[in-house]
Amino acid sequence: MEPPDQTTGLIVSLPMDYIAFCLQYQDRYLRYTRARLADPDLSRELVETALGRVAVNWATVLASRRPAAEAWDILGSLIAQALHGHAAAPLCNTVYRVLPPLQADVVILRHRLSLSDGQAADLIGVEKSVVASQLRMAHRTMARRTAPSQPTALRMHA
Repeated sequence: MEPPDQTTGLIVSLPMDYIAFCLQYQDRYLRYTRARLADPDLSRELVETALGRVAVNWATVLASRRPAAEAWDILGSLIAQALHGHAAAPLCNTVYRVLPPLQADVVILRHRLSLSDGQAADLIGVEKSVVASQLRMAHRTMARRTAPSQPTALRMHA
């Protein structure tokens, strides 16, 4: 009987396009997640988990029309789960109570992370024009919500 092979560990080979994807997005994913959670350790864990899920489903993600959008949805779901039930969520999450998720994402990416329309579009997997449009809608909604109410007499005669 031969002794079992002495292995020092497995070598896992990841597709080069997946590695490139991770290198392109991981830092901005981490910045975004930290802005949403204000917890560096949990943020890192969620980004690692999201990228792990992307890796497991890489063939499907890559075959989709917008791989970045697929990955963004995975990260967003993990963040939402982490925030569920947290009363002490960072102030930037207030925007998610006022705006639809895509608009809120665009506001955070453009104003909190200072990404350009193109960078934000690339990160979330949409066209640059979508980012610009969503940002305009968000600004209008926020302006309406924060505008002082007109006195009753003015509203009745308007």
